[in-house]
Amino acid sequence: MIINKKSFSLIAIWICISGTIQGQQLTGTLYGTVVEYATESPLEYVTIAIIDSTLALGTVTDEEGRFELKKIPVGRHNIRISMVGFEAQILNNVLISSGANPSLNIKLKERPFELDEITVQPKPLKEMPVNRIATVSAKRLSMEEANRFAGGFDDPARLVSSFAGVASNIGSNEIIIRGNSPKGILWRMEGVNISNPNHFADINGFGGGGITALSSKMLASSDFFTGAFPAEYGNAMSGVFDLSMREGNSNEYEHSFLAGFMGFDFASEGPINEESGASYLFNYRYSTFGLLSVILPNIDLGIQYQDLAFNINLPTDKTGTFSIWGLGLMDESGTSPDDDTLGSDYKWQYYEDLTTEDSDFKTGIVGVSNKLLLNGKGYLKTTISGSVNEINLMGSRLDSTFTTNYPVENIQFNEGSIQFSSTLNYALNSRHANRTGFVYNNLSYDYLLQEAPEFGEPLATFADDEGSSYLLQAFSQSSFNFGNLEFNPGLHYMYFGLNGEQSVEPRLGATYQINPRNKISIGYGIHSQLEKLSFYLSDVPVDNRTEQLNKDLKLSKSQHFVLAYDRLIGEHTHLVIEPYYQYLYDIPVIDGSYFSMLNLKNDFFINEELVSDGTGSNLGVDITLERFLHKGWYYLATFSIFNSEYIGGDGVERNTQFNRKQISNFLIGKEWMVKNRNIFSASVKYTYLGGSFMNPVDEAASLEAKEIIEDYSNAFSERTPNSNIASLTFTYRVNKEKYSSHWSLQILNTLGAKEYLGYQYNFRDHSIDQNDDTIVVPNFS
Repeated sequence: MIINKKSFSLIAIWICISGTIQGQQLTGTLYGTVVEYATESPLEYVTIAIIDSTLALGTVTDEEGRFELKKIPVGRHNIRISMVGFEAQILNNVLISSGANPSLNIKLKERPFELDEITVQPKPLKEMPVNRIATVSAKRLSMEEANRFAGGFDDPARLVSSFAGVASNIGSNEIIIRGNSPKGILWRMEGVNISNPNHFADINGFGGGGITALSSKMLASSDFFTGAFPAEYGNAMSGVFDLSMREGNSNEYEHSFLAGFMGFDFASEGPINEESGASYLFNYRYSTFGLLSVILPNIDLGIQYQDLAFNINLPTDKTGTFSIWGLGLMDESGTSPDDDTLGSDYKWQYYEDLTTEDSDFKTGIVGVSNKLLLNGKGYLKTTISGSVNEINLMGSRLDSTFTTNYPVENIQFNEGSIQFSSTLNYALNSRHANRTGFVYNNLSYDYLLQEAPEFGEPLATFADDEGSSYLLQAFSQSSFNFGNLEFNPGLHYMYFGLNGEQSVEPRLGATYQINPRNKISIGYGIHSQLEKLSFYLSDVPVDNRTEQLNKDLKLSKSQHFVLAYDRLIGEHTHLVIEPYYQYLYDIPVIDGSYFSMLNLKNDFFINEELVSDGTGSNLGVDITLERFLHKGWYYLATFSIFNSEYIGGDGVERNTQFNRKQISNFLIGKEWMVKNRNIFSASVKYTYLGGSFMNPVDEAASLEAKEIIEDYSNAFSERTPNSNIASLTFTYRVNKEKYSSHWSLQILNTLGAKEYLGYQYNFRDHSIDQNDDTIVVPNFS
């Protein structure tokens, strides 16, 4: 039954009277828009109803697809969005509070066949990725979960470490997917490929950093892919993090301020023009570890960072909707030797104790987008964006007499990008939609990378170049809906202007819905990726000169094969089993050496000739069992078993550095309503990580050289101990009549598990010691 606006007005009046009589209970408001999935045209008369309340709360959308649902009691509610001829959706556990009114952007998918309304089972939105073309290895991210889940630490990159097939580190948020290097991930924002959006990016590991530069307050539901991703995603080997900024509240102003051990956070949003729906949203954070170092002196590394993100949404009557968005960050860190007489304190034992390091990082990203609706048949989205990325790091070390400081490395790494992209999304009919687009990315660079070949020697130059190149990408993908069968073929093309390398990459996804609770899916794709530009431009010594011998490297490539079985157990529990195989080829290696780019973690310095002859493979299965939040309880259990191997330039098959073989996670949480208005929640997460592989040490040679000498003939044959990591999160949300407050205590690595980093030479005791670190990070805010 469709309820018209007049009927709903009468219901709303009755609800208001009923609410007035009951009184006392705090309420909030829910805003949002509903559009058709393929064309993003606004849908009128869509029913929005709360389905878990004894009160008859509901409304319908207007001609702009907008809705406003008032007088909702604070707490969590399940919301049904439905319209005749479209697949109904259910949003479970939407949090309503008195201080911040959530805004929802819903996309309903048209049903190609007339089905009996009674037999159609609406799908919980949490099951489905934002990008519905994805059929396998795709997970929707809720930013509210990043705050609620133990170990999430308000960081989407740390949140995904709870997902099947994903490993991370305690000291950084790098994402290791199915045995692949963290450098294989693609970051996207607002549909645009961006540089690594993390603080202290690429220092501990390419692709990751210390913590995200994007506050969870800025992000809408986003997608995370771990393999066989659709054709619109390119220049990635292992996975994709497709982030979306949410729009600011176009109805009323909201402001928030947060203070904690790690710094301060201020956010604001509100209408620019209520009639047109224009809005703004921004967030600024400043953090210093100064306060935290009072509690944990061992982590006082002179670290401080700040970031600013914004999104301005400007709808127009005739030229579509414009958005202006951006992200900027600045980081500083420094270390220096502790005071030590070496006669009484004996603090200095390792060379890192004698090291001075100063670094600063700057990243800026800004974009202007326009989305133009095409008469109910589709939309055209066009974006121009620019970015800069700077890393400046200088390191030096005291000599054995503790009097002279010698430089050991100098990194001046500057990159820029001007990107133009356009995507046409068009529905040819109710069964067939197509998305076609291109991305032109002009790449500029200015590198000076220097390292001392041996301690005390002058710095040698590994790369010293500036200039520009470009990367061109194009794609087309279709979605065919045949009722229980969905078929999504696509093609991606990539051309690298520096050396003329190109790649044609077929993609395929398909899903068969066996019945309302069971489905099977497959995914296949060829995926390619550039290495860091500096590696193509490295200066390779040849006789008494240097040459750039790596400019002609091929694009690194991989083939992904994924099979998925998906079962909904009851109404609130979800089981996914995904076996997969990845074959990697055209990988840069050094001829006659164990070296392969598949093991690269954070090494900027390569000045040897590379050849694209390496291969690798990842074979495994991911299992996920998840109970969605229901009656206050939720849990997420994942288990992954896999094997990751590679063949380097010497033709020997070995474990990759990231071959942990087994990863298990168990996260459980509970929420309690307090005084019928406040919410207390607790969450605990346990992670078992199999050990990673590393090169063994030639102990005799190391003691003689008084530095670590690795045994490369047995590369990646030694395994670090397994890790058992636990994290806790407690939150308490207090709702008042005009505002709400949120208190949280998060503890990362509660039990103090060690992170193993290899070996180091102890010059005080003349011994080889294991290099490990224990990092426990509490944050109260």
